[in-house]
Amino acid sequence: MTEQIAAALALIQPHQVVSLGGGRHMQALADGIVARALPGIQICSPSEVTLAYCQTLGLPTTTQIASDIAFDGCDSADKDLNLLKSNGGIHFYEKLHAQASHAYVILTAQKNVNAQLNAAVPLTLEVVSAASEQVMASAKLLGLQAKRRMATTYMGYTRTRDGNELIDCTMAEWTDIAKVDHLLASLPGVVATSYFAHLATSLLIETPDGQVHEIKQSVNQPG
Repeated sequence: MTEQIAAALALIQPHQVVSLGGGRHMQALADGIVARALPGIQICSPSEVTLAYCQTLGLPTTTQIASDIAFDGCDSADKDLNLLKSNGGIHFYEKLHAQASHAYVILTAQKNVNAQLNAAVPLTLEVVSAASEQVMASAKLLGLQAKRRMATTYMGYTRTRDGNELIDCTMAEWTDIAKVDHLLASLPGVVATSYFAHLATSLLIETPDGQVHEIKQSVNQPG
């Protein structure tokens, strides 16, 4: 068990509803929850894969969204705990779980945390297919490069569980991402974006040598 997983486990109390996001870190955390054998724990998840994995471990699961504490990862984080959660493509459900949790804790590597969000990570939009062309045109007017995400297992576009497309938007740097995100999110057909502003309550950051340090949300920070 890594120090990061151990630090996350220390935040979980008996009889809590715990939300686990997607990815291998969340499966490792599920393994840790089983090992600790905390009584009364229920697991919910924005990820169908994570939920199924927890069920194979024999953990009690629930379809509810609200939780006492939610854990997830991110592709990039800034000094104000804003996040880009783009690669997994389930940010609509991740955002629902984040907003409905009493605490939202992000497990990530030190290289993912910088003063500004990493421009190599796209701002991803989940978009109703009928609106895709119009949304991409609007994104280009804002100075972004925009393209539909291609599937890796068949010759077509990636679809979310609700049948929507994913559009990855990039620009030279994310200096004004809050404004860009607000404008794109307001377009007809945009279901959700991968920019999470002021939702994380803390980051558990793993250093290259395996140590962990925590950054908490400032008490005067919005949201």
